Amino acid sequence: MLKGLLRRAHEVAHKHLPERVRDGGRRLADAVLEHAPRVVQDAVAPLLRAPDAPDPATPASVEDPTSAEEALDFRDTQRRVVLFGYPEDAATDRVAALFAAEGIVFRRQNLHLQPREAQQIASMTGVMVPPYVYIHGRFWGGEGEMESLRALGELRAVIANQLEDLSPEARRIGKLRESFDDALTPDNILFRLRRGHIISIDGLDCWYEAGASPRFFYDGAPRLVDEMPAIAAEIARRGESRECETRWLFEPSVGV
Repeated sequence: MLKGLLRRAHEVAHKHLPERVRDGGRRLADAVLEHAPRVVQDAVAPLLRAPDAPDPATPASVEDPTSAEEALDFRDTQRRVVLFGYPEDAATDRVAALFAAEGIVFRRQNLHLQPREAQQIASMTGVMVPPYVYIHGRFWGGEGEMESLRALGELRAVIANQLEDLSPEARRIGKLRESFDDALTPDNILFRLRRGHIISIDGLDCWYEAGASPRFFYDGAPRLVDEMPAIAAEIARRGESRECETRWLFEPSVGV
C-alpha cells in the first residue's frame, strides 16, 4: 500500500512540479538518508526511487531476471556486472550502451539514491568521478577501461571471470596483483580489512580506512583501530557458528 501511495505521489510530482523543485526534493532525501542507519537506508531508498519513464535517448540497462527489490541491493555485487553512476551522466550512459551492444547482462545503480555507497567507492578506488564498474565484486574502472577491454577482445573473459586467461595488458587494466581468500579466519579477516575490503555482517558493513587518521567501523559504529584483531576473531566466531550472515562485498585493487 505504501509503495502504491508513493508511486502515485511521484507521478503527481512529475506531472505538476518543475524539475528544480523535484531535484531539490531528491537532494533533501539523499541528505537525510546519508545520515540514517543502514537498515533504514536499505528499506527506504527503494521506495524513493522515482518511477519516471525512461528517456528514449538513454540506453536501457540489461537486468538480471530478479525482483525489483533484489535489483536495488547495492551489496549484491559478487556475481554480477554492476554499473554505478548518475542518470544524467553521459559517460555512464555510454558504458551502459556498450554493455547493451555486447549483450552483457548488467545492473545499473543510481548513486543519487546511494550517497554513502558513492563515498565508499570513491574512497576505496581513489576515483572521484563515475561511472564505476564492478565485475564479480572487483572494481574494473570506468568508461576508458571498458573500451580498452573491448578493444583487446578480453571483455568477455573478464565478464566470465576467466582471469587466468587474461593478457598482461588486461591484467594491468584490472590491477590484478593477487587473489583473495573468502575464508572467515581471524588472520584473513584482518588481512583483507587492512587492504580496504568490506565485510557485511547481518547487513552492517565493517571496514577500515587507512590514512593519517585511521578509522575502523564495526556493528554500525566506529571502533578503536586497536580492537581490530579482537573483532576479527569475533567475526570469525560468529561466522563459524552461523549466527549471522557474513559475506565480503568488495575486492578493491587500490593499495593491493
